[in-house]
Amino acid sequence: MSSEPRFIDVHCGWGATPTAPNWSDDAQIRATLKARGIGQAFLASRPARLFDPVEGNDALARVVTENGGDDVDLKGWLVVNPARLSDAIAQMRQYLLGDLGERFVGAALYPDPHTGRPVTARDAGDIVKVFLRYSRPLLIYTPNAAAMYETVNIAQTFSGVKIIASGMGCDEWRESVMLAAKPTNLMLDVSGALCPEKIDFAADALAGVRKLLFASGAPETDPAAVISMLFETELSAEDRGRILFGNAQRLFSLAEDETDDQIVLSAMSSLQP
Repeated sequence: MSSEPRFIDVHCGWGATPTAPNWSDDAQIRATLKARGIGQAFLASRPARLFDPVEGNDALARVVTENGGDDVDLKGWLVVNPARLSDAIAQMRQYLLGDLGERFVGAALYPDPHTGRPVTARDAGDIVKVFLRYSRPLLIYTPNAAAMYETVNIAQTFSGVKIIASGMGCDEWRESVMLAAKPTNLMLDVSGALCPEKIDFAADALAGVRKLLFASGAPETDPAAVISMLFETELSAEDRGRILFGNAQRLFSLAEDETDDQIVLSAMSSLQP
């Protein structure tokens, strides 16, 4: 059994960006994540978000199914676009069932890439009704409080789906956390603004860290910066471990092992600045 840290990054990007031109190279992604102590990462295709969901998801599928390294396990989010319902339904059937279903963890929705308009319950209704049958988490990117408001409406409308609001409202985290406190099926990842205060605020507003997950949003944000942010909070080592590892294990039905939890907590102390 490895003695290295095994943090779980529940939301990374995949695809080249101006500042990370090689972020479609799975070997480089693994090397970068491994150096930050990450053992598993769930990727969403940037080309699927910005251009063509079908081609972008197909390209990511080749990466996560080949998965050429044991050091960092890469899995995928299936990006779905409410405006392309038939394509979304076909790709859910293709990638969320059978052997391929083990390489995709769920579906992901994003605001309109051109206008920034958030996904609403009305927009997402038909897709989510179909997605319910797959019993997987749904990730919705929430870069501001308006997007969180809509995501809360989706969570309340579809209470049978576990939903991750990714980004925690970014700079509007305070209002976003308060909006997200009520739905029991809504979790938050801690990507977005690098502000330790928001984690302590969320732990208080949510009555603990059970609904918080580690995500970096890489490559836009270095995972090391998000990990460092967690060490600047007032959380206990056990609660940091739940955010970095344990809560994702529970949500995604990953194998749980008490020894692994001990490894993670030990590794965290060695990474502390």
